[in-house]
Amino acid sequence: MKSLQTIQKTFRVFQILTKIAFIFCVIGASACAVGTLCAAAWYSGGQVFSLFGEPITIFASGKGLNEMLAVLLSDLIRLVTEAILLAFARQYFKTEQTEGTPFTENGANLIRKLGIRCIYMPIVAVVIAAVVTVCLGAERSGDISNLPSVATGIVLILASLIFRYGAELEGGNHLQISDKE
Repeated sequence: MKSLQTIQKTFRVFQILTKIAFIFCVIGASACAVGTLCAAAWYSGGQVFSLFGEPITIFASGKGLNEMLAVLLSDLIRLVTEAILLAFARQYFKTEQTEGTPFTENGANLIRKLGIRCIYMPIVAVVIAAVVTVCLGAERSGDISNLPSVATGIVLILASLIFRYGAELEGGNHLQISDKE
């Protein structure tokens, strides 16, 4: 049972780290949303900030503004996607803590769904971000790779198979014990 206690403590640490990462994603997404609103107001000729009645110029006008809007919106989309994935991960960790073991059918199903989402959601987010960038006439900034999220998704799906097998073994052990009695 010492191994199970170690697993539980480790999962509890990951639950806390997931919550912290979720909070950072929400803060980052909020900052991107505020920046996008400020840039949009500036783009339409509005005044965002002023100091002693004089407007403060934060954003450059012209093509630079479109590129900034594209970057802010792209980052917003990706951060929201990551926050959603972290919320699903946190839900899994809560469920695992409640059930007391990762070797349950419910836990295996949750982690498999998380793995599938880790594969397709970042891809969809990058496609949407690319469409936004093209619509704004901005150049693509940086190289975006989904390899880490695909690899994470595959590992989670494989882990779900192991957890499902563990759940079957635990179920089998309970049956064998009750048959002997």
